[in-house]
Amino acid sequence: MSGIYTILIFLTAFALSLVIAPILIRFAKAKRLYDLPDGAHSNDTLLVEEFSNNNKIKQTPRRVHTTPIPRLGGIAIVSAFFISLAIWKLPSNMAAIYICSFLMFIIGLIDDLKTLSAKFRLFIQLSASIFVVLLSNLEINSIAITSVNSIHLPYMIGFLLSVFIIIGAINSINMIDGLDGLAGGVVLIGISLLSYIHFLSTHNINLLIIFSIPIIGAILGFLKYNTHPSSIFMGDSGSNWLGFMIGIFIILIINNSIVIEKSNQWLLINNGSSNIIPILSIILCLSIPIFDTAHVIITRLLEGKNPMKPDKRHFHHSLMKIGFSHPQSVVAVYFLMLFFGILGILPIAYPQYPLNWTPVVGIILLTTCIVFSLKLNEGFITNLAGYKIFLTSQKTAGPKISFILKYWEHLNRYTIYCILLAAPLLSGIAPKIVGLSAAAMCIVMICTLFLKKSYSFFESFLIAISSTILLTANNSNIIWIEILGKKYNLQEAYNLLFIWLIISTLGFFIVTFKRKYLVIAPTDFLLAILPLILLLLPTDIQNEYKLNIIALRSLVLFAALRTLSKRHEMFFYKIHFICIIALAWIALTTLAGLRLVY
Repeated sequence: MSGIYTILIFLTAFALSLVIAPILIRFAKAKRLYDLPDGAHSNDTLLVEEFSNNNKIKQTPRRVHTTPIPRLGGIAIVSAFFISLAIWKLPSNMAAIYICSFLMFIIGLIDDLKTLSAKFRLFIQLSASIFVVLLSNLEINSIAITSVNSIHLPYMIGFLLSVFIIIGAINSINMIDGLDGLAGGVVLIGISLLSYIHFLSTHNINLLIIFSIPIIGAILGFLKYNTHPSSIFMGDSGSNWLGFMIGIFIILIINNSIVIEKSNQWLLINNGSSNIIPILSIILCLSIPIFDTAHVIITRLLEGKNPMKPDKRHFHHSLMKIGFSHPQSVVAVYFLMLFFGILGILPIAYPQYPLNWTPVVGIILLTTCIVFSLKLNEGFITNLAGYKIFLTSQKTAGPKISFILKYWEHLNRYTIYCILLAAPLLSGIAPKIVGLSAAAMCIVMICTLFLKKSYSFFESFLIAISSTILLTANNSNIIWIEILGKKYNLQEAYNLLFIWLIISTLGFFIVTFKRKYLVIAPTDFLLAILPLILLLLPTDIQNEYKLNIIALRSLVLFAALRTLSKRHEMFFYKIHFICIIALAWIALTTLAGLRLVY
């Protein structure tokens, strides 16, 4: 049942967020509840005067958007989370956590509509953190230095540390909420990485079902409207709530907490028998917000300035200053979050190897990266791109290079076509549940076939789900081919296609870095981590369907899809149509008994 609950809660939270967000956008526009850009006073004086008099906008010197944007997105995220839990599962002894988190949401919502003082916000954060730690027994008992060594903490030290973590998480997420899709994406990546190491340590998925999975679904739905150019911001209501929940989740992971089923109730308990998780690994899962916030606050204090006063000295602002565009800055932060998170996860994922040094290296690299970014000259990346030895665009490249790029791109596209079309042919007779999934997804893909294609988040999401189902079916059976009396496993040949595709995609991406048609949206980057959710399913399901191989193949396939050129308007239509054919074939062979008889 755990696997079913994982899927149901995720899909419910995702769908609710996807539906609620546009309603909030229309409501905010009707009531004229906007977040005003810094430069609006020179272009929209009447709007500024009206909203300033009504205290319905906030102006701070760190805004980068140029038009008024609604900032009520936090309502969609929080509503999707709580409604999905109410529908499916609600643990009986986490009421204090949910109530205090809701208090942080309300304070943030009030702050979105009418600016509150920093001292009052800090007082509420402190009060909520103290209450939740006291009422839910969330004080930290020990800190793990390595997977075998830990330091026991006195009660008061553990209590204060828990309060500090919650307050720090709230302000870290609030401070990093400076670009379209940045805070939501950072939380999505961070909580996914934390969920993974928690599952590796405890092999218990129940906590993830009632905590991180609905958050992931709610954020993913919201990001459809929050990706650059954003239609809505999460506001302080969303960042406060997400920060609070991230802080709680960190404490639960440090304490090895799990959720058990007892007398038809789900109860949160501490599981002291689990493997301990090194603190550096936990920190690296939220690398950028933690280190960026710490660096900014220390810098402000050293300069004698208010540490809570917003400015444009955050890491994402530095990326834009040195030459990255708005979307590129967001994608760069996503990439670094995943990179440092993987360095932190390695010792836990592969305990049989001596990898305790990787988190230390990650901390050193992360510190260097953030500090060094502030030292670079303005336009550094733009100037670097001027060197055309390796970074080329088709517009500026010579005829021979353009010819190579053209056919290189064609080769990648046809490799993807072969992978998708070969999946049903190599699947044999897939399990019935895979056939049902293929039939359902085929119907969805047919219904959306004639919708306007704009390389949207929704289109990418459909293709990601379809390709994962196809790869699952393909991996259900071993197909052999006999040549000259010798048998060969076709799955090995299929793997070679993926090895070629990842090498070719990386090379193509590097060579065409400057190319204006290269499209990698932040939400597309986030969709690439969706296959990792497969690794959170129960171990028996993972082993039965070989989900570790499927997750890796899905990542390679989706990365290749999103690095192909936007110039080919029919490309995604063809992928969509190929998925329909492949899904229909699997459904017919599994459910209708379709067979090829020789």
